[in-house]
Amino acid sequence: VTRLFFDCEFTDLTDSASLISAGFITHSGDPFYVELSDYAVEACNDFVKATVLPLLSLPPRFNGGFLASLNDWLHCLGDDLLFIADSEWDQKMLAKTFASCGQSLPSSWHFQKTPDNFSDGLQRCLFNDEMAAFFLRHPNQKKHHALTDACAIRAAFLKAESGL
Repeated sequence: VTRLFFDCEFTDLTDSASLISAGFITHSGDPFYVELSDYAVEACNDFVKATVLPLLSLPPRFNGGFLASLNDWLHCLGDDLLFIADSEWDQKMLAKTFASCGQSLPSSWHFQKTPDNFSDGLQRCLFNDEMAAFFLRHPNQKKHHALTDACAIRAAFLKAESGL
């Protein structure tokens, strides 16, 4: 199983939300990041307009181009993939984006919400502490940038997993 840590930013927390950006990072630290164009700025809530949109800096891609690029990037990682995020919304937004292109998530992709995956309370605490510490150690990195958040999730997960 190949583990990938990911985060998505989207217009709001409703069923009509659209994906704005997505960041993925492998266990070994290889990143993939994309910003999308298939959303309406008017559909963004005030938090997203003030916090997420100012962090965007790449030329936006259409959903179909994003999915093709993501599949190309994932191709060399194997077939059995475990995507780890800190919210169910990330998987939901990824599935919705696939559906917008007439596709479904591949059956070999599995999803896990962290820190819920840790049965040990100490590991859950380590995860939460490391999430906060990541941004203290990297003051130039901004929360709610999808790739930065994916990197923070990765760092927190690996620390919690090691128990250190």
